[in-house]
Formats: sequence, C-alpha cells, structure tokens
Amino acid sequence: MRLATSGCASASTRRSFNSAILAGTRSFTSTHSLLSGTFHYRKTRVASEDAVDPLAKPSSIDKAALHVVSIPIGNLKDFTLRSLDVLRGVDYIITTDRPATKTLLDLVNIPNQGRVIHYSRSNRTATREKLVELLKGGRSMAFVTTSGTPCVGDVGGELVQEMQRSGVRVTAVPGASAVMSALAASGLTTSPYESPDRTKAADDGDRLVPPSFQDGSFFFGNVLPDSHGARLLLLRSVVAPATYPCVFYEVPRRLLLVLQDIAAALPHRRVYVMHELTKLNESVHADTAERLVAFYLRQEAQLLLRKGQLVLVVAGAGPVETAAWLAKEAAKRQRLRRPLKELMQASARPSTEGKATQQNKAPPAKQKAIKTQRRKARLELRRARRKAKRANLIRAIEAEQERLRMHLAINRNDARRLD
Repeated sequence: MRLATSGCASASTRRSFNSAILAGTRSFTSTHSLLSGTFHYRKTRVASEDAVDPLAKPSSIDKAALHVVSIPIGNLKDFTLRSLDVLRGVDYIITTDRPATKTLLDLVNIPNQGRVIHYSRSNRTATREKLVELLKGGRSMAFVTTSGTPCVGDVGGELVQEMQRSGVRVTAVPGASAVMSALAASGLTTSPYESPDRTKAADDGDRLVPPSFQDGSFFFGNVLPDSHGARLLLLRSVVAPATYPCVFYEVPRRLLLVLQDIAAALPHRRVYVMHELTKLNESVHADTAERLVAFYLRQEAQLLLRKGQLVLVVAGAGPVETAAWLAKEAAKRQRLRRPLKELMQASARPSTEGKATQQNKAPPAKQKAIKTQRRKARLELRRARRKAKRANLIRAIEAEQERLRMHLAINRNDARRLD
C-alpha cells in the first residue's frame, strides 16, 4: 500500500508514510505544503507473513461486518483461500438457496449446522431487520448466492444497500463470476487504449483519438424477457446499436427461441453460447444466430441442452453495421418530419368553426361533394385499420405456430431418445 501523489510529494514524505504503515499506526501526519494534515486509514487485519505465504494461517475475520463472498460457478477448485477462511470463520452465512448452500458447504467440509440463514424476496423485510441487529451486536456474516458473485443478477443488491444505509460495514471477497468468465472465453473485451485504429494513428504521428465511454466496456442484461415482442424490442433498441459485447443469462429450454429472435433482429452479429462454464461438460459455440439454431436442432447437439446454465455473449456492432443502423435511424427521423410539418401547418389553419361557416356559404353542389369526400376518407381509414389488424393477427399466429413447431421438434427428439 503506497501513497498515490502523482509526483507532488517528496521521497521523504513517502518514506514516512510507508514507515507508519509498517509500524502499525492508524494515522500519518504530513508536513508537505500540498499534503498538509493528518490522514487516517483502516488498519489491515492481514499479517505481513500472509503476503509471503497465504497458506501460513487463516485470515482473520472482521467482526460486525457483512462479507459478500463469491463461490464457484461449477468447479469446486475455484474456491479462493480467503473465501474458505471467511466461510469457516463467520458466525452466520446468509444465502438465497439454503439446500444448495448446505450441500456446497458439506463438500468443502465447512460446518453449517445452525449457521445458514435463508434470504429471499418473501421474507426480506423481517430478515433484514434481524440481520442488522445481529451485525450491530458484533456478529460477523457472509452473504452467498447459488453460485458465482453475489449482487450480479440476484436480490443481493437490496440486502447490501440496506446494510450500508444502516451503517453496517460491507466487504467483498472476490472470486468466480459467470459474466467475467464468459467475456474472458469470448475474447471480446478490449482496452480502449489498444484499439488498432488508435495505435496506427499514434504510430503515424497523427492526433490520437480519445477513447469513448463505450470502448472497452460491456453490457450485462441479466435475463432476456419471456415475451417474444419484449425480447425483439430490447434486441433492436439496446443490443443493435451497441458497439460493445452484451451478456445475458439463459436457460436451455428457451435457447432456440432466443436465438431465433437474435437471428431476426441481428442477422449478421456473432453470438457466443457458453454452456456449463468451468464444469466437466463445458462447451463454447460461436457463430451467427441462424447457424447456431441449425446446430442446436441436431439430435446430438440437443443432448447438451438437457440441463445446466447458459451464458450468451452477443458481439458488438462493427463499423459497417453501426453506420447502417445510424442511416436507418436517420431515415426514420426523416419520415417523421413530414407528418410533424403537416401537423404544424394544420394548427395554423382556420378553426373548425370557420371551416363550417365557409362550408355553409358554399353552393349546395360543393357542400355535397365535401360530404362525399369526407365519407370516403372515413371508409378508407376504417379499411386501413382492419387491414393492419388482420396483418398483426396473422403475424401473431405465425409466431405461435413457429414456437409450437420448435417445441414439437424438441419433444420428438426426446421421444426418439427414450425409445
């Protein structure tokens, strides 16, 4: 641990700060003109010999604190040494799935009798009040989920925020994460400072283009909606314009339907399907969504989808696709400008009463022609509405038929395997 001063502190100031840390003091007084005052920091509980040999002795556990502990997503060897020490040393273990957590603790020989507390949306209010009372009384607790890192796609964020509002100290114990593992296996995340275009510009002596916020980032959308229309809306409005990877959790029974929607909304985008990451039957398949649908319809491929967890990574849009999307959006706005212009012109026209007065002053033949024209316009509008309603109904029927066909194909293959 060193003082980050960006070159403004002298060497003697840095040596004094480091000496204070080694001596075990909790404050450091600086005499530098830019760093005047006393700096307080949290004293670490990890002994100096632990940094040399982490297996020397278990790490000490902070009391009156909630430890957010990451656990393996499939491979028990992904447990970190610190997470095992924390799970053994805390007074209670909070979990969103009591049976799964007890089984996991039994596999690593961690006592759990009377230590596991169930936390869910149904009992969260009463449970949070009890947990805050225990933590403020000096108890230590660990929070885990079914697998992976808590607060990523689960209810853990509500618990952590409530603890912080109540003045309880919260610490993180990092470890396995399905999102980060999928991104690492796909290789899609890049640093904004390692872009080939920027590197070439720097080599040629040109002005280096500053990185945008989206470069080197990713989007995590948890689980895609169940509704077909909601999925398409999210894919077209959020994923289509994204120039960065988009990560989603998925379940095997919905994979084919989701891939079909991705193929309809993003036909040229590369999709990575991560199945059972870190487990014995781990598999990674990458291609366009249309080709992945054809692959997973095969009988031998459907054996992979009988159970397990899936992570989908949709690659970001390339320059050509981004330009096409921007042109499409510009065309939409251009089409909207004409009705808006007509509406503004209509608002500037004479009022309805004035029109009625002018119509009454017109000759009888012209009044009859105006009424006939209005009647035809109303009939044409009704006909257009009926046509649009019929088209929407046909599209809904076709979508339902396609969904039933996909389920029928899956059930037929399952029946063949049973025979």
